[in-house]
Parts: sequence; C-alpha cells; structure tokens
Amino acid sequence: MSHSPVHLPSRLPRRVFLAAAGSSLLAACGSSLTPGAKGSATNSASGPVTTAVPTDRQITLVVADADDTTMTPDLLAAFHAKYPNITFKRQYTGWDDYLKSINTTMSADSAPDIAQFVSGMNNLVKGRLLLDVGGYAKAYGWPGKFPGLDQITFSSDGRTTGTGALYGVSGGLSFEGVYYNKAKVKQLGITVPPATVDELEAMFAKAKAAGETALVAGNLDGGLNHPFNVLLSIYMKPADREAWAFGHQGAKITGAEAVAAAATLKRWVDKGYVTPKVNGVSDNDATAAFAKGTGVFRISGNWAAAAVAKGLGADAGLFNAPPADKGGTLHTTGAGVYYCVSSRTKNAAAAAAFLDFCASEQAAPIIAKSGFMAPDASAMPQQSGLLGDVSGGWQAIVKDSGLEPFIQNASTPTMPDTVTTQLQLLAGGKVTAEKFLASLQADFDKYHA
Repeated sequence: MSHSPVHLPSRLPRRVFLAAAGSSLLAACGSSLTPGAKGSATNSASGPVTTAVPTDRQITLVVADADDTTMTPDLLAAFHAKYPNITFKRQYTGWDDYLKSINTTMSADSAPDIAQFVSGMNNLVKGRLLLDVGGYAKAYGWPGKFPGLDQITFSSDGRTTGTGALYGVSGGLSFEGVYYNKAKVKQLGITVPPATVDELEAMFAKAKAAGETALVAGNLDGGLNHPFNVLLSIYMKPADREAWAFGHQGAKITGAEAVAAAATLKRWVDKGYVTPKVNGVSDNDATAAFAKGTGVFRISGNWAAAAVAKGLGADAGLFNAPPADKGGTLHTTGAGVYYCVSSRTKNAAAAAAFLDFCASEQAAPIIAKSGFMAPDASAMPQQSGLLGDVSGGWQAIVKDSGLEPFIQNASTPTMPDTVTTQLQLLAGGKVTAEKFLASLQADFDKYHA
C-alpha cells in the first residue's frame, strides 16, 4: 500500500488505524479469557526492560498472522538477516480461519510469541494473555516512531480503546480510497476525481448506462463494509464516529448522519451500480475481478494496490473518496497490520526487538513493496503509477487529519459478524437503512451496557 516520499508527523490524530478490517465471526471469549485464566503471572512489560537484542543463543519466535501480502514474511526474513540467531516459525492462516480461531490460539499453552492483532483480540487483555508492552514503548521511543498507537491501547477490561495499556505496534498502515480503471474512465468520458459524493454517484450512473459494473464489490464476507465505512467517515462527525468505534458508552450510530451514509450505500445497490448478486461474491474475488478488468470503480484499501497494479498495469488509478460538500475536508477509513506479543512468551526482548524493527528505515521499503505505508514514511522509496496515486492520496488524508477507525474493529467483539450479517440484509433489500443501523446499535448497547 504506497510511493513518493511521504512525510508524516510523528504523532497522528487519534482517528487513525486499528487492526485489519475483518468481517467474519470471531471466536467467543470463553472461560480461558477470564481474569482467572492461567495466563502469565504478569502481562506487563512496564517494569525494567532492555533494548539489547539477545545474540548469545539461538531463539525461535513463532508468529501467527493472516497477512496475505509479502510484508510479514519479508519483514521476518530481513530481521533474521540482521540477527541470524533469531529465526521464525510462521503460522499463516487465511482471514476467515484466522479471525475465527486467533482468540483460542492465543489462549493455548502453545500460544505464538507474536501475533497479528485483529478486531476482537482485545478480549485477551482481560485474560492477561497479551503482553503490555508499555515498558518497551518507553525504552524504544515508540510514541515517536509509530503513528496511531492509541488504536491498540485498551482499558484493563479490553472494552474501551484509546485508554490504558499498550499491546502492540503497527507494521504497515493503510487507508481506503476509490480505485478506477483509467482506460474505461477515458472511454466513458469521465473526469476524475469527483468533487463530491453526488458527483461520484453520477459517475456510477454513467458507467451503468454504458453497460459496465460501476462499483465492483463482494459482500459474501461483508466486503460492503469498505464503502459503508468510507461513507460514515464522510458523513459522520469525526468525534461521534470515533466514540462509537472506540466503544465509548453512550455513543450512537443511529443519527441522521449515519442514516445518510447507510441510505447512500443502499441506493447504490438498489440502482444497480454495485456488482450483481453482491452477497454471493467474496471481497477477495471482487478485487481479483477488478484487477482483471471487470467494472470501472472499486472502493477498498491500499492493501489491494499491489494486486490491482499487477492486473491493470498502467490503467490502474486511485483517488480519495470525495467529501459530501465541495471544498470540504477529506475523510476516509484507515487500518493497519498490527503485531502484538503473547504474555506467555519466553523471549519478550527478542519479540519487542522485532516490533521495533517495523519502524526502521530498513523496514520501510519492504512495507512499501507490499503496498502498505511504513511507520517511517520519510524512508519510503519513490514510486510511480498506482502506488504513486496511493502516496498522494495518503498525503492528502494526513493533511486533513481525515483518517477514521473501522467501526467493526473496536466497538464489540461480535461487531464484525453483526456488520457482515446486516450488510447482507441491507444489500438484499431485507432491511431499511434505519433498521440496519438499529441492529448495529443493539449489538453495541448489549456489550457496553
């Protein structure tokens, strides 16, 4: 997800990145996740720690992840090249299975040393199964190296984000934009980027009238969360949207602004702008189809940039989702690939050293190659084409402080599944925009009552 040099402030606003945008049911937190679970005697590294990387013995770190790009394996390889005595055993799992099993995996006696953090793993905080890396954060200076650390900071019960202890860092950062097929846009006489959401919708109408799929999407696994989250970012006040995603008591997603976002998405489906039978297409298949030349536009994250660039070549482009009103600030949804550490690891110093490596100058080109934005954005290589578009889009979003968290990532452990189910009902014409939002709010209220 990235390109030309991007210079970011060392600290971005709170409305930044959480773990990758999952949409499947997460494993329920059973008794193993309760405070009485047999976790580590302490899950905190807030006491004395060392930044000295162990070199006097052979160490193997087990890493669990669902990163289907080249980033994680290449980062592991680069770290091993720097510290040959530290090797990795990678346990890669596809998204659906990872999201369903990671809580159980981290609860086991054989828990991996490092894991990709995804929505719902904050349940593990209450069970003391994730390592509080606050001590390492202070020792390494992570607040000045990693944007958006508050997105993986949780209260002691794991229910509230942005407050409490720190449980990980970001490898690659990302944001969502609008991909487009340059050849088809030119053929249709469409000029991009649009200045408003209404102009974007008019482009969809023009594409459909020409017999094209205007907006390529897949909702079998809840992929319509991408345009929905982006529309929420555009229409909702940032403070209200953040409060809901972060799980703050009393937050609401049923107001007029959220209704406008949901109604817009429903209208796009009802008017036939979206992939036919969208509920039967997976999100990954939608990206693959777009990369092969199907359709004109696709709303997704820069994690799809490498695949789209490979498929469409010079015809691949991206622009930021436009504001509701002409001249307004840009807002979109952001995510990241986060890494956390098990409280049961016997090699916390080595694991923390890998986390710190993710913010290094050496890691930046590895992260950029995979299509993500590196924490050390100033070290990213200059790139062109689609990845250049992504870089320019990222700079504009950062300039406007316009990144918002995915709503399904922080509000409740069951929200990913609720969002998926309700988006399928919305796209299938089974619920209104208001009832769709009411169901999301009911899930929220049940957890945060």
